[in-house]
Amino acid sequence: MTTDNTSVEVYEKYIRGSTDTQETSHQKDDLDEWFIENTDIDPSTVTEHVDLDVSGSERDREGYLNLLEGIKSGEVDHVVVWEISRIGRRGSIIQEFFDACEDNDTTVHITNGKVERIKPDGTNRFVADIVGMVYTEERRQLIRRTESGLRRARKDGKWLGQVPKGFTRSDEGYLHPLVSPDYESGETGFFDVAEALEKLEAGESYRAVARELPNCTRQTLMNIDKDEERREWYLNGEADDEKVQEALEDIEPSS
Repeated sequence: MTTDNTSVEVYEKYIRGSTDTQETSHQKDDLDEWFIENTDIDPSTVTEHVDLDVSGSERDREGYLNLLEGIKSGEVDHVVVWEISRIGRRGSIIQEFFDACEDNDTTVHITNGKVERIKPDGTNRFVADIVGMVYTEERRQLIRRTESGLRRARKDGKWLGQVPKGFTRSDEGYLHPLVSPDYESGETGFFDVAEALEKLEAGESYRAVARELPNCTRQTLMNIDKDEERREWYLNGEADDEKVQEALEDIEPSS
């Protein structure tokens, strides 16, 4: 933190990419351009705190926590970030961050937002808090829409979990036994699993059977074999789960 007029002010950058590296690269370019236009500092020398593929609703992000620690220790004079949403998408996280900035005389610069600067004296803090509230509500609405969609899909009989070995999920979301597997793409056929289970019943070892079973590990085969209900899917074409039973009705169980 600066203590006199001759001290060099410390700038740090924060970048959070939600899903892809292209978005992260765009943020970095935007921040570097801001440094060129607004300071005499070489942006490549500025410390970057980066979180990749991390939701803004999560507080425990390594880059964010390191930046926050630097602010609270009085080592950071300025933080440059692409949008307030990069800091967080929960009001509590955004409030925590700006409270720390105010308490430690840190200015936040926004390169792509409705406000360009949030000062430690409270200037533009009100707007930042409103933006945080908007992000929080957007997240709540997204969660509600997602939950509603899952309920509809479940009601319609669509398969929502991990697709079991030997099955596939159609574009419409329904479970089907995989009777014509593409081994080169990593698929395992329904009847491949059924035949493997029959070999196990005949006394062959897991290791030997798994060696001949396409694209299926010994552990996966063992898990299926030890699950009495799941074994019935492949050996007798019967399931307690209605969605699995409907899928099994598409084929004749192997004999």
